[in-house]
Amino acid sequence: MTATPDQLAAAHTEVVAEIARADSKAGTLLAALGLPMAVLVVAVPGRHLDPVTSALTGLGAAGLIAAMLVTLDVIRPRIGGPVRGGFLHWATCDPGDVAASLTADHAPARLVKLSKIARRKYARLKIAIDITSGALGAFALALLAALAGI
Repeated sequence: MTATPDQLAAAHTEVVAEIARADSKAGTLLAALGLPMAVLVVAVPGRHLDPVTSALTGLGAAGLIAAMLVTLDVIRPRIGGPVRGGFLHWATCDPGDVAASLTADHAPARLVKLSKIARRKYARLKIAIDITSGALGAFALALLAALAGI
């Protein structure tokens, strides 16, 4: 059984929308991670923190930085491995090759490639959110340690 052109087009639209959603979520997460980092940069230097609070604050900051790096990887463009029928492939072609490429059906291969991109983006977002959760836990413990005067 083969997919109809309409089914392929609908699947392509769905996958492209998922990629856009992942990029939007990554942008939101980066903005959200930037706020506590800005607070740390302003509030912590020059302050005397006890060793436990310092260690937990450092652990939390390292977690935020790691989450930001993973999130940046979500939105980082991938320029390798072009699938025939896409702009990365056409950039390497002459006009005759482009015309020939446009007449061929590359939809299934493009759908697979785009689906892998979407899956990779969501997997990295999950990792970034997991790291962020750990960092926030470290900050919560740092706050408790500071309040308790440990």
